[in-house]
Amino acid sequence: MQEAFIQFAWKMQVFTASTLTTTDGEPISIIYRGDWNTNSGPDFLHARIKIGDTLWVGNVEIHIKSSAWLAHKHHTDRTYDNVILHVVYEHDMPHSDIPTLALKPILPETLLHTYTHLMGSSNQVPCAHQLNTVPPIYVHQCLDSMLAERLEEKATRIEQRLHVQKNDWEELTYQLIARGFGTNVNADPFERVAMQLPYKLILKHHDQPFQIEALLFGQAGMLDGNFRAVYAHQLKAEYSFLKKKYGLEPIRALEWKFLRMRPANFPTIRMSQLAAFLSGRQKIFTHILDIRSVKEIRQLFQVEASPFWREHYHFKRATKHAPGNIGDEFIHLQIVNTFAPLLFLYGKVHQQEAYITRATDLLEQTPYERNHIVREWNDLGVNAQHAGHSQALLQLKQQYCVHKRCLECAIGYRILHSKRI
Repeated sequence: MQEAFIQFAWKMQVFTASTLTTTDGEPISIIYRGDWNTNSGPDFLHARIKIGDTLWVGNVEIHIKSSAWLAHKHHTDRTYDNVILHVVYEHDMPHSDIPTLALKPILPETLLHTYTHLMGSSNQVPCAHQLNTVPPIYVHQCLDSMLAERLEEKATRIEQRLHVQKNDWEELTYQLIARGFGTNVNADPFERVAMQLPYKLILKHHDQPFQIEALLFGQAGMLDGNFRAVYAHQLKAEYSFLKKKYGLEPIRALEWKFLRMRPANFPTIRMSQLAAFLSGRQKIFTHILDIRSVKEIRQLFQVEASPFWREHYHFKRATKHAPGNIGDEFIHLQIVNTFAPLLFLYGKVHQQEAYITRATDLLEQTPYERNHIVREWNDLGVNAQHAGHSQALLQLKQQYCVHKRCLECAIGYRILHSKRI
């Protein structure tokens, strides 16, 4: 039994008894149950409850057992002086100064059974067997809520980085996009390259693609050693000059991972593509603010790696027919992890709802992600239609189902609500 379940029962007023009484036998008439308080202090505020012949206005405190009142030292805490009713599951304290309502005898058995089943379920999704009883409209409402929550969490993390960058949106965007070029495996080293190679330095060479490529490969530590290829020698010479000019320090080349990766995702290929993306373009974030469709984002990424990478995956290894362009799957990940959260954050910071709406619109234009969590929901009959849905399903599974936060989930809430009688 969790205290959250008692809070749910009180909020929904799910009682089998037509008349309520305190543990001392006084009649209770609930005029208003109070406002659920998610901060510190009593659980429900501003309640209006008639106990006996007296109408009380104040707060309601929730516990599993009435003895928790003393155990939590509420009797010495002035915050709880205005509690007018103590609502508990089980009354185990014979004498209490606070009027007490015990719910154990008056809670519906079906509600208790369903709750116990959810909490004891061994399924990855506790309500897997009850999902088909929830009308689709409530599932979609839940997904809308989960998407907003996921965007809020991502925006919060990005906002912390924005503060570190002293509110420089362009620098922040550059670092996030660079991280995206590393995909999951090489995201951290790509980000470190960007952090040690400021965007203002890239902008000095924005119309010199070769210099940008030399700076990126050099800072990545990929130009150490001896090479046969003329292209590699030229990059190394250019970087040597720029490194001395700007006082640069590369990261360790050992940080890069190539194993168990598709060649198209090798960091060498992606680094050249990043150089092409940055070349000839200024103020990336300003450009993103004007974007309104996934089609425009695809056009933004219509760049290719240098011709050298059509026949190579490494500086020292040749191969034929290596892809040099950027695929849709990569672009979709950038929309999910960079473009949408950035627009959402900008709209939130500047209180411009249009950008928040545009963030969700982009996700709804983007195909849903194909991973084991989305497939699991699909098997349960909850099908993603776009990336907004897949992001919502990831949030629901990772933040609610895994931790059995069924009472805080709109779907779990609906299942329990249907068992109130």
